[in-house]
This record gives sequence, structure tokens and C-alpha cells, in this order.
Amino acid sequence: MTEPLARIRQAGVADVPILVEARRRMFADMGDDCPALDAVDAASAAWLAERIPTGAASGLIAEDAEGRWIGALSVRHEDTPPSAGNPAGRQSYIFGLWVRHECRRRGVARALVTAAVEDARARGEGAVLLNATDVGRPLYESLG
Repeated sequence: MTEPLARIRQAGVADVPILVEARRRMFADMGDDCPALDAVDAASAAWLAERIPTGAASGLIAEDAEGRWIGALSVRHEDTPPSAGNPAGRQSYIFGLWVRHECRRRGVARALVTAAVEDARARGEGAVLLNATDVGRPLYESLG
């Protein structure tokens, strides 16, 4: 089996449409592809475009050897009350993770989540959170 993943890169504001499309496709795969998502897409695009330049949000994009995006995720970076497990009071929340169907089960999602965790550590964030679907839960559990 050939690995389709060429690289993981940070998303910029110009990549917001990819991040929004990935999230939309994630919802569709979960059976929630309704007309209301058009408004969610527009609001999400504005939200990300405002926050990526400030560092309050970020995104990661997986690309294949031809430079085609094959997966993406978004991250919200936020303050939270300090705790024993997170004395810095900073955390990341991963959302909108999606990988093209033909590229699944080849380490793309693992690489994206691993890169998001590494980025959170580099930012000094003491926790990384996400909501897992039944399909994604084994991956997330294997990553701790």
C-alpha cells in the first residue's frame, strides 16, 4: 500500500475554504448534510478568517504528492481556568477533522492529529480536546 500523505502544513487564511469544506464533509459523513449547513459554512469561514491571523484558531492540511488536499482539521486555541492537569490554563480544541475516503486507513488522520498535538505543546497548551465519533474513537484512544 502506498502512503498518499506527502506533508502536513499549517493553514493560512487563504485555506479557510478547505477547512470549511472538510468540516462540511465531516458533517455529511455523519448524516447531517442539511440546508442549514450553508449558513454554518459561511459563519465558520468568517470565524476562521478572523481568528487564524490572531492565533486564536489554526488549521492543518494534509496534502498528497501532487499537492492536492486529502485531509484537514481546524483547532480553536483558548484560555481555560488553570487546573492541576493544565496549570498553564491554555487548551486546544480540535474540530472539523476529515480525510478523503480513498485516503483513509493510511495514517492521514493520525498525522493530522499528531501534528495538532505537537503544535499545542509548542504553544504551551496543557490540554487538547475533541469530540469523537464512534468511527474516530479508536484512533483518538490509540493517541492517548
